[in-house]
Amino acid sequence: MIVRGFMVEQQTGSPFLVSLVPSLHLLPGLVIGPAGGFLADRFDRRMIVLFGEIILIVAYLSLALLSMNNQVETWHVLATTLLMGVAYSLASPSRQSLIVDTVPKLIERRALGSYMLIMHVTLLLAPAIVGYLLAGPGVSWALIVTGLIAISTLPIYFRIRVIGSAAEVIRSNIIKSTKAGFREIATNSNLRWMFAILIIVLLFANTWGATFPRLAIGILDRGASGLAAIGLAVGIGAIVGAIASLWFEGRVSDARLQFAAALLFASLIIGVALSNSYLLTLLLTVAASAAGAPFFINNMIASQVASADESRASVISVRYIILSTQPIGMILLGAVAESVGVQFALAGSSFIGVVLILALAISVRKASRNISPEVIQP
Repeated sequence: MIVRGFMVEQQTGSPFLVSLVPSLHLLPGLVIGPAGGFLADRFDRRMIVLFGEIILIVAYLSLALLSMNNQVETWHVLATTLLMGVAYSLASPSRQSLIVDTVPKLIERRALGSYMLIMHVTLLLAPAIVGYLLAGPGVSWALIVTGLIAISTLPIYFRIRVIGSAAEVIRSNIIKSTKAGFREIATNSNLRWMFAILIIVLLFANTWGATFPRLAIGILDRGASGLAAIGLAVGIGAIVGAIASLWFEGRVSDARLQFAAALLFASLIIGVALSNSYLLTLLLTVAASAAGAPFFINNMIASQVASADESRASVISVRYIILSTQPIGMILLGAVAESVGVQFALAGSSFIGVVLILALAISVRKASRNISPEVIQP
């Protein structure tokens, strides 16, 4: 993602086109997300994930080949990104369902937390590798190395074993499966507020990644090394936040953790947006990422654990549909940035996020106070 954003920034210098890179990766989920959950309920989840990985590898190496021959154009980057987005959307519900399928029920939360911790470790390692490759061998080798790393993981999928008996699922068509996920969210009060705050953070705060190429190259004038450094700062913060989220597990309620982390995340992004100092930008990026990680980790874990076994894959599928709305915020952010500048656009978007998170927190608190003691479950 860092390499492709860098390529589009170098070729066009357009905040809007750069914002399309992460947007096209996520947009297919709006249409394909239900199909991903449907497939996860009916077929071998390992094979679905494996198929998705193969598609990603083909896309990486195709783009690398074009780059090596100096034939890569912006539309090539966007088209391969869209293809990767399709594969990601189809495989992601199966990937996350596999985590729960392979461990005893008593340690589901711990397993999901460990999975997210490893995901955040990659946010630290990837920018470090990319920074070296972009500054030295170049874009083509960055893409080749990405493909080779992905290839090396393929044999692992054949070693995955599902323990016990997988949860009995409703084997229905895609529409019924998706409806089951939305029905579970609508009737579960915990899932309702968790999905509401997720939408706010996705649309108004977590769009910041789409601005990194412009901030690094256009505002801070640090080029590829600056872009890699910002990515590395995200990774450092993500590791700190992921470790903190594991410590918070069982000590802080899901609601308190998610609302506090989301507010801090959005507020710190405002600082990142307005900073003209390279060092301050890096420090604020670390802090913002450290605040965002506990939110996303707890939101993902808590929403899965709160779902009924028979509809978990459908809920995960709906979650990916929600995640796929993030490009709406990215595209709007890129369009506004074309007119008013990336700093003002990002600061304004994050400020709106802060206001909406506070409003939702007040609403949830009032609703919890209005629940009569007789219906409160232990």
